Amino acid sequence: MSENLVNTLKGFSLALLAVAAVGYVYQYGRFIDQTYPTRTFSVDGEEKIELANDIALFTASVVTEGGKNVGEIQKRNVEKMNAINEFLKEQGVEEKDLQTEQYSLSPRYSYPSCEGQTVCPQPFISGYTLTQTLSVKVRDMDKIGDILSGVTTKGTQSVSGVSFTVDDTDVAKQKARTLAIEKAQKKARDMAKAGGFKLGKLVSLYEDQGIMSATDIGYGGMGGGIMEAKAIPVAPIIEPGTQSGKARVTLTYEIKN
Repeated sequence: MSENLVNTLKGFSLALLAVAAVGYVYQYGRFIDQTYPTRTFSVDGEEKIELANDIALFTASVVTEGGKNVGEIQKRNVEKMNAINEFLKEQGVEEKDLQTEQYSLSPRYSYPSCEGQTVCPQPFISGYTLTQTLSVKVRDMDKIGDILSGVTTKGTQSVSGVSFTVDDTDVAKQKARTLAIEKAQKKARDMAKAGGFKLGKLVSLYEDQGIMSATDIGYGGMGGGIMEAKAIPVAPIIEPGTQSGKARVTLTYEIKN
């Protein structure tokens, strides 16, 4: 092969590579331009969410102590728990809103005195304690005070973890989200008018998934701890309160001349 022919082929190859490179850069530039415009601006919108709590949650515990006859302890425990369940259902609490959260049988040990003995006697089981905890969900907020006091008369030794929540937040969140978007859209139109440019297409929409604030109180509105049955002589006044939050969105638009 002559030197002239080799040089000609090399030049032709370099030309093809140059054309391919230019074509790639052009296509890449079009791709970037089509997927995300370089001239954009962002606006945000916010709307408050305020919801009244309509569900109360609490746990009721029954503690039954006895000797070594476990069957007798279980029988007495079942009687008390059945009375509590019956009372709750009479108050309109549905079976689906009742759930056993804990059921534990623990031995109680006695420790003989070691005084005057060379070897201390081994501790022995003197009886058993059965603890059963029921998780309760109350949907009728007008009855929550009577229910909290009523379960104590049916054998509940303690009531704890009283808290409130909202059953369905989807509708309120969607309404707030729509209003937040409308506010952001208006802000974008105002900014385009003030800036002397046209509002282009919507490039992206981002929603800040804010967390609704929770309401968590103790029995009778005091602190979240456990209240013993003997400390509840009458039905307490329970204020469920509200939950609040915000729907936040960010819209990004293309800028047009």
